[in-house]
Amino acid sequence: MSDVTDTAARFVGQIVAGNTGAAHEILSDRLAGDVAASDLLTHFEALAEDMGGVTGVGEPMVILEAWPDKSEDDRAMVYVPLEGDEFSEAITVTVSEQNGELRISSIEWGRP
Repeated sequence: MSDVTDTAARFVGQIVAGNTGAAHEILSDRLAGDVAASDLLTHFEALAEDMGGVTGVGEPMVILEAWPDKSEDDRAMVYVPLEGDEFSEAITVTVSEQNGELRISSIEWGRP
């Protein structure tokens, strides 16, 4: 599962670093068609503002490997904690396989 958590960590790390273009390249084709790179920054900035700023990224954790709507390509849902000045939040992503590569196929901004 380390490849799945590595993909989630790389995606969140790119967003936190402000590299939304690079983060956008990790999205599945379907999600990339629905979400612009600038949207990633907008969602992240709103989350960071609510937290009082992001001071770090915690270790990603696989929270689900099976769920009712799981597709054949889905590998796991991964929770990536964000540390903040006022409180912590998270970005939860679904990591899926697309053409032999792991991609982010869904994003939940904030703790579930």
